[in-house]
Amino acid sequence: MTTTESNPPLDAAAQALLEPWTGPYGGLPPLDRATPAAIEAAFRAALAMKRDEVHAIAADPRPPTFANTIEALEDSGRALGRVYPLFAVMSSSQSIGEMPAVAQRLAPLVPQLDDEIAHDAALFARVDAVFRARLEAPLSAEQRRLVEVVHERMKRQGAGLAVEDKTRLEAINARLAALSLSYQQNLIAEHATQAVFIEDESGLDGLAEAQRQAAAASAAAKGRAGAWAVANERGAVWAFLTHATRRDLREQVWRMWTDRGDHAGAHDNKPLIAEMLQLRGEKAKLLGYPTYAHHVMADRMVRDPAVVARLLEDTWASVIGAARCQLDDYQAIADREGAAIRIAPWDRQFYAEELRRERFGLDGDAVKAHLPLEAVLAAMFWAAGRLHGLGFTRVADAPVVDPACRVYEVSRAGAPTGVLYFDLFNRPGKMHGSYQFEYRAHENFRGKVLPISSVNSSFPAPQPGEPVLLPWEYANVFFHEFGHALHMLCSEAAYPSLGSMHVAWDFVELPALVNERWLIHGGVLPRFARHHRIGEAMPAGLVERIEQGLKYDRIFSLNPDYLMPAIVDLRMHLLADGSGTPIDAVALERETMAELGMPEAWDLVMRVTHSFHSFVGAYAAGVYAYLWADVMAADAAESFLASPGGLYDPATARSWLANVLSVGHRVPADEAFRAFAGHDPAPQPLQRRFGLAETPS
Repeated sequence: MTTTESNPPLDAAAQALLEPWTGPYGGLPPLDRATPAAIEAAFRAALAMKRDEVHAIAADPRPPTFANTIEALEDSGRALGRVYPLFAVMSSSQSIGEMPAVAQRLAPLVPQLDDEIAHDAALFARVDAVFRARLEAPLSAEQRRLVEVVHERMKRQGAGLAVEDKTRLEAINARLAALSLSYQQNLIAEHATQAVFIEDESGLDGLAEAQRQAAAASAAAKGRAGAWAVANERGAVWAFLTHATRRDLREQVWRMWTDRGDHAGAHDNKPLIAEMLQLRGEKAKLLGYPTYAHHVMADRMVRDPAVVARLLEDTWASVIGAARCQLDDYQAIADREGAAIRIAPWDRQFYAEELRRERFGLDGDAVKAHLPLEAVLAAMFWAAGRLHGLGFTRVADAPVVDPACRVYEVSRAGAPTGVLYFDLFNRPGKMHGSYQFEYRAHENFRGKVLPISSVNSSFPAPQPGEPVLLPWEYANVFFHEFGHALHMLCSEAAYPSLGSMHVAWDFVELPALVNERWLIHGGVLPRFARHHRIGEAMPAGLVERIEQGLKYDRIFSLNPDYLMPAIVDLRMHLLADGSGTPIDAVALERETMAELGMPEAWDLVMRVTHSFHSFVGAYAAGVYAYLWADVMAADAAESFLASPGGLYDPATARSWLANVLSVGHRVPADEAFRAFAGHDPAPQPLQRRFGLAETPS
């Protein structure tokens, strides 16, 4: 295994980050002590420690066994497992000061070490020997599964390649890590600096008072006191596009938002995208796959990119007619009002809101008034308690990355089972979007370790003294991310490599998407959704109208703004074939939209220049996973709804917990789904939910 020069002695701050976490629940992450300098020093030291530990496993003179090879690998890198989450959190949610430069230096080091481990011939020989003897060895089913997972993981990382190919693969992976971080940092930098400033108060017409105050505070923070600013943040942008009556300003805000990462200069993501696609194609070719899409899908539920292409394009054909009808509906409203316009992308949300008010009696502000954050959290906790016997208790003194974060003990029958963080509000240096993060995985092979999960978002921070009122979209997103957290918190895998974060990536969205159903169909709205000022419950008629509006709008994966980016993501990674032919992702995006007839007024939720999923997260060639998971989620929800107790049926909840939430990667994803549903995923439940069979095309 490759060795590196020794690191300088550690100061006390860095040494503290290497130590086992202290406090209740087996220790909590010391987020209050994680400075950029301490993180960098501790990170480098932890890498060296893991390198030495793995080298000792590879050099062990004893015959390879499950205990001294596979289990020893699982037990290696404990210090890195403590430091890495601190690095990941700070680089994505506190990327200010020295942190961006620190992140850029550290980002390539973990993939470099992963490659060293996978490419160590002596180590792989030991792993391979245990793999070949696994069926005769006295191993449990979970231990045999771990052997298979570790062996396959090393092969997918290039174990067995020629030395020169390993060397090239290591260089590719290090470069990809650096490029991915640069892509993310470019977007963070643009979010921090870009805004549309409004000098005339008439530009705020249509906005609620809280939105006006937020715009004034944003302008003041940017040095323009007395003006108003719409910052390049989703919460502010979406509210403005939905409610502002000034069409010219909506266009400015929309262009600012949709052009993220597409500006020539220091923060231009286009050159990074081109290089990443070339390197991904070369990587796939080295590993024996025709394209990067084929490489990615080899360990997914959907093994074949052709199957994914058919699914996406068939779904596109089934929904595009309905989408055009929606635009016709919006145009009719504009025509009736004498707007004398042709609906454009910056008009769609504005007229969609008008249609909801007219056709369904839905007012986004009225809905939001019944969805204070505390009520939404209480609703998700109550549903999880009724389903899975979980309790949630606020922890007052846990270290956090920002004072607005909150922490909960998760328990069952009075015994702690994990810890859950919520980091929901936007702040300088924080990555846009909502996502779940795992600080620590459940394990139980060297003693029981409690999982620690975090739900993260970039919802606009409230003004002092103002309540946090969630638009329906964010209430749904928080239920979604909480579903991911339940998947992590309920894991019963003994080994971290078999935990919930390691399931097939087109399965990982299933628990989150299913959990959304408890918000709308789980009876929580009448119980918890109360007007934030007068305390009245959300009227039953409003709940019904929300359901009608949601059926009209359809879910995320059944709309052009998602389907088009998913198709583009697949196509550009099918072009990533290692041939060296340049790939212009922006041109491909434009050509695909023209070919499939993307409505001009229906914009993309993920353009290639700011698609976190394709170029930062784990969804490269995998954006399709949301649709695939929605197919499974509709199927799974039907299993609940067909049960005697509906969404709270005890037997179905026990099966969901046993076969999906707790099983992790201990069995292949397709087996896990069959164990719950009794069959392979079928598209009919999703079609039935939204009447797609009757949708005009």
